[in-house]
Amino acid sequence: MTVLLHTSNNLPADRDYDCWLAVTGTDVRLDNRRRMRGLPRRLEACFDEVREHWLSLGAQFGRHPVGDMSHAGTGAAYINDLGLMLAWSRLASNLAASPERALIVCDDPWLFRHLRRIPGIVSAAPPTLLPKLLALLLRGLFVRFSLSARLFFSAIALRGTRAAGASGGTALIVYGHPRSTADGYDAYFGTLLSELPEARRALHTDCGIKRARELCADRRTFSLHGWGSPMVAARLPGVWWRYPGELKNLDERWLLRRAIVLENSAGALAMTYWQRHCQDKWLSVRRPKVVVWPWENHPWERSLVRSARRNGARTVGYQHTVIGRHQLNFSPRGNPDGEGSLPDRIICNGPAYRDQLLRLGHPGRKLIVGGAFRSTSNPASHHDPAGPVYMALSAIRPISRQMIDAVTGPEFREIDFVVKDHPNYPMSFGQTNNLKRTDLTIPESGGLRAVVYSTGMTGLEGVLAGVPTYRFLPNDRIAPDTMPDGLKVPECTADELPDLLRKPAAPQPVTWADIMSPVDIGVWKAALAAEQVE
Repeated sequence: MTVLLHTSNNLPADRDYDCWLAVTGTDVRLDNRRRMRGLPRRLEACFDEVREHWLSLGAQFGRHPVGDMSHAGTGAAYINDLGLMLAWSRLASNLAASPERALIVCDDPWLFRHLRRIPGIVSAAPPTLLPKLLALLLRGLFVRFSLSARLFFSAIALRGTRAAGASGGTALIVYGHPRSTADGYDAYFGTLLSELPEARRALHTDCGIKRARELCADRRTFSLHGWGSPMVAARLPGVWWRYPGELKNLDERWLLRRAIVLENSAGALAMTYWQRHCQDKWLSVRRPKVVVWPWENHPWERSLVRSARRNGARTVGYQHTVIGRHQLNFSPRGNPDGEGSLPDRIICNGPAYRDQLLRLGHPGRKLIVGGAFRSTSNPASHHDPAGPVYMALSAIRPISRQMIDAVTGPEFREIDFVVKDHPNYPMSFGQTNNLKRTDLTIPESGGLRAVVYSTGMTGLEGVLAGVPTYRFLPNDRIAPDTMPDGLKVPECTADELPDLLRKPAAPQPVTWADIMSPVDIGVWKAALAAEQVE
């Protein structure tokens, strides 16, 4: 049997296929009864199959001078969708080798051209490429020029904060989190600054001028913007990368071109370039003895490790957040230099995550458990079968939209829902009598019937609170699974939600200490004082 590949404005007759599917970003109005069943799970299974291939491609990207700043090269599923495109390719290949008569609807010009090369796929005319290419090129230029102007002024405005960055000692690089304060508390490191009075706090360049000035009032905090050269900021519009010639013969060349064009159309490459410039200058002048930061193995962090070593500083990464099986950026196999860009120490927030990093290939000698600054021990049970369902929206807006749409049908009239936005990505939706917005966390919400989440740490919070928790599977993309290895929660699609929420399953008992650990300041002080990794 063959698989048909069409765009949304050039569809075949209904009799020519048995089921249909629309790839990410393609909006099509077809009979929902003929939508491919089980697609979310099939797509996720394909993503799991291509994960090692994505990491190997990422390592090749990282050996290119500008590709070393690319999120496509790190396997960061939250930030980049190259892995998702590889999963669609694997799914299409599987369909072409099966007896299913399927229609794939795809409006993405790069993915379409990649899929049409798969044996067994019969393709209609591809979507036009040039208009999309030109639009993204112009968008990239606009973004980089805007970013250049903003960073030019940030470097000047925050230059005076450099005085707070004393030479030597311990430095914490942090993001400008809204919950951090100028009185010694940091959202990522809790009261560690108070425990280490000689330490200094360096603000990552994601932190704008206003917020930086608020935090720098403690005179122990400085902005890395202040170490940047305005002349370097003026050159940022030229930070983009071309398709590496050594990749031109790969089967995935259309997908790699797509990844490069999309990254060139945004400001991430230029921001990483600026962060690298600022931190390199600071390290070469102040030469701290130890550098600590919330570690996720992103491009700026890999560069930080290399630069710190050149300047005689030890590096300590703090595994501060969830990992999960889809966050491939935590794997050292995607690093072009392997362990060469891993921190000297990685302090984990609990035993489950230390074990997860070990299974990802991190050397055990680098890993220690220091405790979770951002989570406390098991709260009291918050399960109440008569309470509302807590909908924890994602940082990925299309997933959040699908979650809202999934619970607005007439079958949910008798169930109350409270919807919690992701703090950095608020979502607009129409509130009703049984669908209301909340600013409360799970422990603050009282009794809850169930928790529905898709990405992020809220799913783990629901499990630890003793509430039946479900992981929502979107129908056209991957929702990165954030649970520790060995901890599985029920998964559900939009079609499955009504039955599950009418009578939620009993909550899974989980012990907080099996996942996280309380902060051990003694471990932290010893790790920061150690001269080297054994």
